[in-house]
Amino acid sequence: MSPATRQTPEFFLLSNEFAAVRVSVDERGNSPRLLVEDVETNASVLLSPIELASFCLADPDDRLDWLRVGQYREGRANRWRPAPPTGLGAAR
Repeated sequence: MSPATRQTPEFFLLSNEFAAVRVSVDERGNSPRLLVEDVETNASVLLSPIELASFCLADPDDRLDWLRVGQYREGRANRWRPAPPTGLGAAR
């Protein structure tokens, strides 16, 4: 079926209480890739079929490591906590 006659939406919105992503097929490169865009930050990634197939072969530890990025990376945990109060009203 050609892209002009395809009966699927241009993108799918997948969300839960933790995240929301827009998923679509990008056919502008040498071969089709999956485009995944974070709705909150507009960050995106293009995934080739070999990258998607590798997800199927990953074990639970691999998948857990994928979640340890950005603000969820252990080394950055303190970056996201508010600074302690300073000045006249600060506790001593």
